[in-house]
Amino acid sequence: MELVQKTIDFFLRRKWLGILLVASLALGVGISTFYRGAISPKQRTDLTVFLIAGEMVAEGRADHIYGIENIRHWHYVYPPILAILLAPISQWPLGVNVALAYLLSLACLAGTIMLSLRFKENAKPKPWQIVLAMLFCLPLLLNTLTRGQLGTISLFFAAWIFYAYFEQKKIMAGVLLALAVTLKISPLAFLAFFFLMKREWKILISAAAGFVFFFFVFPSFVIGFETNFALLKTWVELMSFSQTSAAPQHYLWGELFTPFTDDNQSIYATVTRLAWGSQEAFIRYPNHFIKMMTSAIGFILLALPFLKTKKDDIARAKDPLRSLTEFSLFLMIMLFASPVTQIHHYTVAYFLFLAALMTAEKCERRSWSRRSLWISMWLCAFCFIVGKIFWQAGEWGLPLWGSMLLWGVVLLNLPGKSAEDPLKQP
Repeated sequence: MELVQKTIDFFLRRKWLGILLVASLALGVGISTFYRGAISPKQRTDLTVFLIAGEMVAEGRADHIYGIENIRHWHYVYPPILAILLAPISQWPLGVNVALAYLLSLACLAGTIMLSLRFKENAKPKPWQIVLAMLFCLPLLLNTLTRGQLGTISLFFAAWIFYAYFEQKKIMAGVLLALAVTLKISPLAFLAFFFLMKREWKILISAAAGFVFFFFVFPSFVIGFETNFALLKTWVELMSFSQTSAAPQHYLWGELFTPFTDDNQSIYATVTRLAWGSQEAFIRYPNHFIKMMTSAIGFILLALPFLKTKKDDIARAKDPLRSLTEFSLFLMIMLFASPVTQIHHYTVAYFLFLAALMTAEKCERRSWSRRSLWISMWLCAFCFIVGKIFWQAGEWGLPLWGSMLLWGVVLLNLPGKSAEDPLKQP
């Protein structure tokens, strides 16, 4: 492991070489992204779905955003606010929007790194740890960058929320959480339970107010209350329909609802694939037991961080590294528990890797805790790579199992409590 650290430090000391490598990678990925999204007739990017919905809003046809589809027959399935925010640029040339989306994603990655460097106390990672955590997540980052997805934006919001929490900017943290979740129901939604465990009532109240504003007030001001309410009702129905027995007959089945795609890395989807073997068999004999079982697993995973924290410690001091670690654990739970979790959603595993790296460094050199953390990190990274390259590995759920292994090891090695909590200073 020291060799890995020394190699990364070598490039960090020679900044020109590190900048050259990063710039070359960014340029190469950018060319591929631009070709796939703006030049290729297949338009292999999710961005066109967002832009078509935005175009409907710009043309005064917002009530049709959930019925439209792009050239690849993909449909808009996000809350109305994303389409509203994209309306002003929806009719710009596609090439311009693809380039802007890519630059925004790069800016979010840079922002995540900068914010990580500004975490305080012993929650502040070292530069080599940030680089290695990013490298561990590289297959996921490349996937979300080249397909115009929102994974890097969710990652940036997570870093910003934790930074605001650390800086005692609680209202900001709550509003940012609400905005991130409203733009896209994402892994960040379960951070509400993190702040509940911390008893951060001001953050939770601010988040609740933010949800009211971003879901109802702002969209209603732009497109009208009745239209917004009808769209939200349709959106909720779409999301809930995925769990009904009639889901295979829905137009979103093959695009979003089906568990029989290797890109879906939730517990429910993976167990369903392993148990049934084929989509046809599942449609004939749907197994509600798997739904109940995976839902129960989700509740257990959600309860474990609470159980790991003793009752007399809930309102008391937490070591800053412990707070970062708990934050990373809650970021992952929705990925495991949701019935639909595409692999690009796993970009937030960056924080889990970061917490594991920082915890491992504080362990004794030859301790089992240190070894288990490093082994689980390498296994998780390996599963991400193999799961993206080989579809069979994705069908078996390797990215999911690798992530759950790392999550469990990090939970078991949750850093101890300090006597005084710098986050609770008056």
